[in-house]
Amino acid sequence: MCTLKCLAPTGSGKTVLFELCIIRALSSNGHTGQKVKCVYIAPTKALCSERFRDWAARFDPIGLKCCELTGDTVVFGNSAWGDAKNASIMCCEKWDSLTRNWHDHNEILSQIQLFLVDEVHILNESRGSTLEVVTSRMKLRGSDVRFILVSATVPNIDDIASWIGIGGGFGKSEPAKVFEFGDEYRPCRLTRHVVPVPRRNGTNDFQFAKVLDYKLFSTVQQYSVGKPTLVFCSTRKGMDEWISCVFGTAEQLMKEYSETEAKKESLPWSRPAKSVLARHPIRDLAAFGIGVHHAGLSMDDRRATENLYLKLIIRVLVATSTLAVGVNLPAHMVVIKGVRIFQNNTSMEYSDLDILQMLGRAGRPQFDTDGLAIIMCESELEQKYKTMAQGKTILESSLHVNLAEHLNSEIGLGTITDVESATAWLRSSFLYQRMRKNPRHYSLEVDGLPITQTSVDDVVLHSIAQLEQTQLIHHTEHGDGAGKLTSTEYGEIMSKFYIRRETMRLILALPEHATLRDMVGTVYAFVAPRCQTTSIGENCKSQPPNARTGQISPESFHLNYLSKIFNKLRKDIDIRYEVKKVDKTCDKVFLLIQAVLGGVSLNAPEYKSGDSQPYMEAFTVFKHVARIARAVVEVAISKKHGAQVKYGLELFRCLTAKAWEDRAIVLRQIEQIGEKSIKVLAEHGITSLDILRKQNPLRVETLLNRRSPFGLEVLASVAELPQYSLNVKELEVHSDGGKSPVCIDVLVECGLKETLNPSKPKKHRHRSINMTAILTLTSDLDFIDFRRIPTKALKGGKSFELTAQLRKPSQSIVVFITSENIAGVTLQQVIKPKVASSEYPVMDTRPLSSIDQDLAGLDEDPDFWNMTIDSGSPLGSPLIENSKATGIRSTSLLSW
Repeated sequence: MCTLKCLAPTGSGKTVLFELCIIRALSSNGHTGQKVKCVYIAPTKALCSERFRDWAARFDPIGLKCCELTGDTVVFGNSAWGDAKNASIMCCEKWDSLTRNWHDHNEILSQIQLFLVDEVHILNESRGSTLEVVTSRMKLRGSDVRFILVSATVPNIDDIASWIGIGGGFGKSEPAKVFEFGDEYRPCRLTRHVVPVPRRNGTNDFQFAKVLDYKLFSTVQQYSVGKPTLVFCSTRKGMDEWISCVFGTAEQLMKEYSETEAKKESLPWSRPAKSVLARHPIRDLAAFGIGVHHAGLSMDDRRATENLYLKLIIRVLVATSTLAVGVNLPAHMVVIKGVRIFQNNTSMEYSDLDILQMLGRAGRPQFDTDGLAIIMCESELEQKYKTMAQGKTILESSLHVNLAEHLNSEIGLGTITDVESATAWLRSSFLYQRMRKNPRHYSLEVDGLPITQTSVDDVVLHSIAQLEQTQLIHHTEHGDGAGKLTSTEYGEIMSKFYIRRETMRLILALPEHATLRDMVGTVYAFVAPRCQTTSIGENCKSQPPNARTGQISPESFHLNYLSKIFNKLRKDIDIRYEVKKVDKTCDKVFLLIQAVLGGVSLNAPEYKSGDSQPYMEAFTVFKHVARIARAVVEVAISKKHGAQVKYGLELFRCLTAKAWEDRAIVLRQIEQIGEKSIKVLAEHGITSLDILRKQNPLRVETLLNRRSPFGLEVLASVAELPQYSLNVKELEVHSDGGKSPVCIDVLVECGLKETLNPSKPKKHRHRSINMTAILTLTSDLDFIDFRRIPTKALKGGKSFELTAQLRKPSQSIVVFITSENIAGVTLQQVIKPKVASSEYPVMDTRPLSSIDQDLAGLDEDPDFWNMTIDSGSPLGSPLIENSKATGIRSTSLLSW
């Protein structure tokens, strides 16, 4: 099929091109009766949602169903594809994770005949590697798929055309057809200017933002023609900071407008005749034709501001950059005031996509024939943004940054089966196109010489070696199937849960008998790098006092104040595990996790400041922790490490419920019960789900000062949670007089208790209670058995037999039954077999001799008896060199 790459400026009709391609694809296959699906993918949830809304309104009336597959609509592991099975058009943000289990959804994926990719110019951003991989995956695994890729103007469009090509598989393909449209095709011709603003040495981002505020009015005055203007402000993460930044810029504009008006000089826009906004200070700003738009406004104020802007009463709208993708308010002139944004406690530049989206708001096709875009930035960045605005920025690949992770997922998927197909896969990537032309960017250039095919292949071999070293893949080097690459259980877990290779290495290095605190500590250590790149202490040290005044800079003051907030938080009574000092990001993340699980109110005034909102930071942390904890559990099950499985499951339940399951905060899982109600119930001894389940509805209503039928609704919600029954019986004991461990045959009977539901609960947020775990350990937390079963399958009761090995008289058998993601419903039973101490083996506690220590484990090496001793080497050398690990242990789980 024909593959197209369209290059056109923002606002020139690329969406219409997509719509024509969809109509063609669906109509050309309509007469055959064959099901055809079209997939649209975009880098942001906002773009996917906007396209879904537009196309649903246009295509649904003619019988073409659309569906949205984004982070808001996809629930992985629970019918993740949702309405996609019956949809003709899919708008996707999560295409990588959805297609990592290709074989499970082959029926749907085989129907895809049109693949639409928006904003291809994000290839050089961190998220660009995922776009590159999924596009290559569809090209290699799809059948007869037509690709349409669109982007803003980029100079090296031929590299993308060579990458996407015509013809699938690993073989050679013709470059895709390229259609390039210049600014002359834009409905509104866009003029771009970059305004350089000098930044003195030692000026921090906050001080420079003020400098830009002082420069803004004169810039608008210079270029404005009295038409609507959008000013985008870069902000920090806190809601208070959004408000202060946006209002600060707007008030400075108002001040300078008033001064200019008093001097009777030329004004960049005219004042409205009257203002209809009632609330101060929005009213004062609107009187000068200035409006503000940010997430801190009420919905009524936001809509009123938008309406006044559209009616040209407000002529200048100061907004946060999120407006560029969230609300369609075009303007004649757009001003980007500063190119840096503060995210994850780090100052960074806007992405190219963010800049282009903001510039794309300039020009109103229904009113204007031209538009104006202005970028205000540091003088040293002037040339960079001139190049970007003119579409001269060379696109590079970002796949090399996490090549090992993507290789692992493709090996698990079956796209890559051996070293040869791995190198062929790389040669079919955009990364390969750019490595050949710009090897220095990828650290491949050697002494200025051009790279060879061998050096490119070495990139793949290095990543394969990393994966093999971390036990994520198995590489067959000799014998039948030499060169074959297969995923290990650990590699499959890494791909399934989107874990980085370095994180998997740390998970695999966890101690066998880890405690719950160890597990929490491990998870926060994995999440911390995602949340901040430097520590609080390092940041504070990097900001010395001003040499002249002796005062601390604003950034340093903020970081010191932030440290005080978290030092106060660590002393909260609900922090379970002590943190002696908060110096590093991992300490901060550890506290945030404990604060949420302990029910600490992070919205309390003592834990908030204009520059820091721990509640929002905790929200970011919890986007990752449950997924990582789940990966820890799966690795522990594979390794058969009992302590890791037990505490990993407990931690996953707590993170999912956002509550410690042995504290009253566990009641927050009941939707009708809020934070204040939990405290009231705890004061009256109701601290667990079991205790709450036994209460009278009237008592619940009395304690919480609520009217009937509130008590019935609460108890009905509790009754929806699984209540397990468990009975463990000893069947038979096998022993041989102490020569080997005692074997105990055990019968486990489990099920769900029938509960009388006093009332049907109100509809509440989606909760998945689909799986139950049954874990059997020794009292020393040695692994015996693990099983999973759908919770609903336990309604009729289930039973199974297992054999446990006990090595010492003090050991007993412990069976746990629990929901995998509901906290506070775990049930356990302990049985202690009546076996004489003489039946257990006697442990040899004598210390090993030096020779025994040297030879320990060597008899398990298959090459031990085939070794030859080099006469020129010490006796120990060849033994050590030939002692290799025999590979990872494969574990299969029992199931019914």
